[in-house]
Amino acid sequence: CCLFFQEKIVTFVDELADSFTPWAFTYIGLYHYGLKDAGHKANELFEKRGWTRLVTDDLIPNILAMVGLVIGGLSGSFAVILQALDGHGLTSIGHPVLMSFLIGFMIGIVLSSVLFGIISSSVYAVIVCFAGSPVEFQRKHPQLSDEMRHAWREVWPGSLDMENAPVGIV
Repeated sequence: CCLFFQEKIVTFVDELADSFTPWAFTYIGLYHYGLKDAGHKANELFEKRGWTRLVTDDLIPNILAMVGLVIGGLSGSFAVILQALDGHGLTSIGHPVLMSFLIGFMIGIVLSSVLFGIISSSVYAVIVCFAGSPVEFQRKHPQLSDEMRHAWREVWPGSLDMENAPVGIV
């Protein structure tokens, strides 16, 4: 009995994990599917291409998160310098230097996360479009396609072996 419920819960969580990915949200924006269908279609597309390892690589989000923390730290440091030069605290709570840093840090984190969210979504859209229609991309923008294929082969050798196999997105 417990094994049955455990299996059902694991299946349910796996289906949720397939649906709630950045690739699914990109698929929704590009092709107007529902969340569940978009997640399955995106996973299916990457499996057909043999790119499952590529899409599980979190390099770009990790780099953007680290840069966001650096921006937050620099903004916090700037707020401390501003508070020290101005002589007025940004807040009257507790330690003005700490509060100045925290306010600046939070402002830097929020602003950079908005900007980096846009950049990250753009990267996801480019990868989904490239995976879905590489032949179309080559036909309409040959120079850009050649540059992308060259860069792609340097980072992910062998991932474009099926490059001429058309993959339907709908």
